[in-house]
Amino acid sequence: MKHVLRTTALYGTLVLAMHAQAQRYLTEVFTDAQITITPNVTYATNIDFLTSTLSSPQVPADLTELHTLVATGQPIPTPYYTPSDQSTAIKVKDLQFDVYQPDQAIDTVSGRPVVLYLHTGNALPPPINGSPNGLRTDSTAVEICKRMARRGYVAISMSYRLGWNPLAPTEEERRGQLLNAIYRALHDVRQCIRGLKKNAAEEGNTYDICSDRIIVLGEGTGGYIALANATLDHPSELYIEKFLPDPFEPTVSYVDSNMVGNINGFGGQLNLYLPNGYDHSTQFCVNMGGALADTSWMDPGDVPMVAFHTVFDPYAPFTEGIVIVPTTQGPVVPVQGSNLFEVLVNAYGNNASFAGLPDGDPFTDRARSLYGTTQVHSGSTVNINTGTEGLFAFVTPDWP
Repeated sequence: MKHVLRTTALYGTLVLAMHAQAQRYLTEVFTDAQITITPNVTYATNIDFLTSTLSSPQVPADLTELHTLVATGQPIPTPYYTPSDQSTAIKVKDLQFDVYQPDQAIDTVSGRPVVLYLHTGNALPPPINGSPNGLRTDSTAVEICKRMARRGYVAISMSYRLGWNPLAPTEEERRGQLLNAIYRALHDVRQCIRGLKKNAAEEGNTYDICSDRIIVLGEGTGGYIALANATLDHPSELYIEKFLPDPFEPTVSYVDSNMVGNINGFGGQLNLYLPNGYDHSTQFCVNMGGALADTSWMDPGDVPMVAFHTVFDPYAPFTEGIVIVPTTQGPVVPVQGSNLFEVLVNAYGNNASFAGLPDGDPFTDRARSLYGTTQVHSGSTVNINTGTEGLFAFVTPDWP
């Protein structure tokens, strides 16, 4: 994904901060009492794949009505929001986010950078996903957003659409369903970004943000989505080999853009998003776990990427391998992890804006000390690559 990066303002602050105490964006300069939390802000409405009955013969009529209502700016009737109402087969869902920010009555800085936080959860709701986590209100999401707000950012924890079947009997079915779930979530992220930009430009800038300084930070499943947002920008990238149900039919992808929309999130029968005049460009990507669908998506000029990744991650490969579903332990799709894609990020020069920052803080020092080392864990060996500035590898002790 090629962008014109506005790195001077974003990273100049960070470089200066290396030499100061209590520096905004690096250390906490606000207290909990000085941040405000605005919950349950609706940013979009779209089709809910968890509750819709897509096999119903009523689907075409429902879709025709919904697209007409959206195109003409009319409200969507209540039955579409109500899963138990059998008068409609297609169901829609309001998507919301929570905003954590320094109190605007106290903060002397305007045009503040944004951290858009994407939660984990295997693209399924808890506890169906086999975990207590999987919501924008997870304790991890709340704590990280509060920490970012105390450092001076506007942190936004957003929900995205969920839904696929990890119990599908074949790897091909699981792969197709999970790829589509991540693709829909990507649409939601891009719609959220466009909405934030429109609000900043036309609707009073409710959260006093700078729409040219947006960081997307994803945890677990959110890491996959954040990385896709940073790199997926060509329709042809949906037709790489692992996206093909039949390798001998290169024109058919698991992701059918005619059904679910193009890579920007527009069009498609099962999609309600419309352009609002703003783009979804961002300036920085952070993944805490997760992986990249394919390194072929990467280009020189992509946004900088920082990765936090457990070296012996059992579900999302640190270097390269198959995604494993925690709910069933079933294999899904081959992907590339942080240890591999960060080599390309640096080779392309995409992390050059901070690769030369001096040593001195314990986190950067620890990360750099691990580059080029070999780690052994329960009989397995992993080589942490060199040339991976921006990779923060977590080396955990052996467990039984």
